[in-house]
Amino acid sequence: MWEQIKRKFDRFPSQLEVAKTFLRLGISVKDGRAFCDNIELVPTKIASALDVDRKVVVSAIENIEKDEELKAVYGSIKPVAEISEVSKVLGYPVLEVFADSMETGIVANITGIIARNNISIRYVLAEDPEISVVSKLTLITNEKIPGALVDEFLAVKGVKKIVVST
Repeated sequence: MWEQIKRKFDRFPSQLEVAKTFLRLGISVKDGRAFCDNIELVPTKIASALDVDRKVVVSAIENIEKDEELKAVYGSIKPVAEISEVSKVLGYPVLEVFADSMETGIVANITGIIARNNISIRYVLAEDPEISVVSKLTLITNEKIPGALVDEFLAVKGVKKIVVST
């Protein structure tokens, strides 16, 4: 999907950054306006946050609306909360798995290890490196993750680094 979006904005790098941010944050586009769920976002504020001109944001929204495929994609996006920092405050353990996003089975293998150890998972978020800074799988659990599991996690093909926070 991301490759298709990149092609649509190949002549407009600033608009591509807007489109990428919208995708990463779950900002939808409907009726020429940007929304986070049903909360309308003002182009001036978006532009300020992204350090681009307001016209870039307006043009990106217009280009999304003109293209039927982009309109369908961005009209369907929903925001998802990344709650790992909140979980740390509330005392829930957080497991971050940094991995090669092209490797198959990482989510299944990591969650399988957790399940075999009777640890309940409260939250899972897999970030796509095409639209996020890094390829990362974040899991929040009910119980502390035993240190002995770190070696098992690291043995999963494609896993580069594990961070466990409590």
